[in-house]
Amino acid sequence: MSSNDIYSSLEKEPKKAKKKGFIKRHKVLSVIVALILVLAIILGVLFATGIFSDKKSGYSYIRTTTLSKGSLEDSISSTGTIESAKTSNVTTSLNYTVKKIAVAVGDSVKKGDVICTLDTKELEEQIATERKNISKAVKNAQTSYNNAKSSYDTALSNLNSYKTTLNSAKNDYNSAKTPYLTAKSAISSAQKAYNKALSNYNSAGSKLVVAQNNYNNAISKNKDVVSVAKKYMQAIQDLYGNCSKGSVDISDSSSTTSNQSVSNNKDFNSQSANISSSTSNSVAVNQTSNDMCLSVQKKVYSLTNTTVSIPSGSNTLYKLGQKAAALQSAKTTSNYQNLELAFTTAKSTYDNAKQTNSQYEDALKQAKSQLNQASDQLQEAQSSDTLEELESQLDDCTIKANQSGTIVSLNATVGSAAGGSSASASSSMMGASGSNSSQSAVATISDLNKLKVSITISEADINNAKIGLSCYITSDATDATYNGTLSQIDPTANDEGTFGAEVTIDDKTTGLSIGMNASAEIIVSSTDDVFFVPIDAVGKDNKGKFVYRKTGGSGTDMTFEKVYVGTGDENDYYIEISSEELAEGDVIRSSSDLSEGIETTGETSDSSQNSNFSMFGGNMSNGGNMPSGFSSNKSSGNLPSPPSGGQ
Repeated sequence: MSSNDIYSSLEKEPKKAKKKGFIKRHKVLSVIVALILVLAIILGVLFATGIFSDKKSGYSYIRTTTLSKGSLEDSISSTGTIESAKTSNVTTSLNYTVKKIAVAVGDSVKKGDVICTLDTKELEEQIATERKNISKAVKNAQTSYNNAKSSYDTALSNLNSYKTTLNSAKNDYNSAKTPYLTAKSAISSAQKAYNKALSNYNSAGSKLVVAQNNYNNAISKNKDVVSVAKKYMQAIQDLYGNCSKGSVDISDSSSTTSNQSVSNNKDFNSQSANISSSTSNSVAVNQTSNDMCLSVQKKVYSLTNTTVSIPSGSNTLYKLGQKAAALQSAKTTSNYQNLELAFTTAKSTYDNAKQTNSQYEDALKQAKSQLNQASDQLQEAQSSDTLEELESQLDDCTIKANQSGTIVSLNATVGSAAGGSSASASSSMMGASGSNSSQSAVATISDLNKLKVSITISEADINNAKIGLSCYITSDATDATYNGTLSQIDPTANDEGTFGAEVTIDDKTTGLSIGMNASAEIIVSSTDDVFFVPIDAVGKDNKGKFVYRKTGGSGTDMTFEKVYVGTGDENDYYIEISSEELAEGDVIRSSSDLSEGIETTGETSDSSQNSNFSMFGGNMSNGGNMPSGFSSNKSSGNLPSPPSGGQ
């Protein structure tokens, strides 16, 4: 299609515009005049624009782009200052004067190298005095410790010596315990039988006292004499028995039936004595049981003329005598009394030995506590927080580099306090980071091999900036491009509404110095191995998106065809396109607007073409190659914006 064909329709429009001045002539004069004036104005504009001239419309320039695959990147641009990525201040809190300076600004140092030394005369005198005080305190604490140690050793020796006595008593106790328990187990049944017989005997004695009192009351009142007398004689029979035979005399416990079995029984005699004492106030003890029963019979007969028969009884005294004799026999057989005495004696000796041993243990515990206290006091006397602080200050008086690098600032003068504010005492490298050191900073050390760029990021771009993104760094001082990483982003905006950030330079740099200006491109996204064209090159109709591909001609007479494409990622200037019909080397019109580059004079403006060509540094008007990649410049505006209509 030629330029004459494209714009042939434009010549017909002026004719249509002229017909409007001859309509409606029958209206009032005022309306006709107004229409004539409007028509005159329109005709003037049309003539001024050259619509009615005989010259043909044409193109003064046509921008094109040659397709080649490359990387389409979206980035954030910013400028900043190059600084050291690793800088530290060598500081001191000491107020001593500088004695010697070992470095100068610009010197390379390693970590641990001496920067300067301070005058320590006064400090060393304080250390000597403190050491004397410590020596005196240690001497006193050592004496207290020695005394406590001696007391502890004595207490320990006493306890260890008594262990022999304690163990001997324990062995004797165990030796006596076993045969005693064996004998005790052997007589346990006899002991139980005796205990039961003794209980029955005591119960019968108590009942006899009650029955005798009831009998005396009945005699005195002559009431219920017979029944009460029977119960009384029953109680006599239960306790003593043998009323009819008179074989028991309670006055001395002698009888033909029981005296032999109980006369040698010590336990039985003591128990009998208890019963006798408990009944002696109510029972006549100068009669035999038979005499007592006969006396009751006579008294009852005299009062009631009734002969009361003597009832039978359990004779608990006799049974008690039997059980006592059996118990005594069992004890004699097992040598119980002797074993019991030996056991009791051994147990008492062992208990006393344990008590004495416990006293020795308590004494040892007290001595150990005193020894521990004396030991703590001795240890405390040997150390001194004051001395440690003074010695630490002495070490700090040799001020050393805290990292490897270059001395970029030095704030020390011999004879002046370290880190002083005197102007004559301060010097620094021009443009060095950290030159505004505080007064306490003796020196500033920077690693010049590890650099960074301090930049700012606008509020509009901050959400796209992420720590770890790759960056490109350039500087006017060198033609090289360096790789870097976005390593820090301030969490809050500064007073200007931007966010501070740092880009670490990853490559080894040559030609870059601290304080230089640099540009940083933060790569937000990157699409590799794709076709991309200026955004204006892509048009859209009812069928979809398209570009114009060159089919022939040259210069301003180039012809194009529509190729429908798909689109992908884009930045501020370029957009990714794809189509099976496109191939590397195809020439694409840089603007889908066909009115771009039209001139109405019929003359071609080479100056316009050349101006746009020089702006972007490429042969775009004549089908020149497009750059392999182009980044959007969202922040500081280092790159030029393309003119309307694309490149």
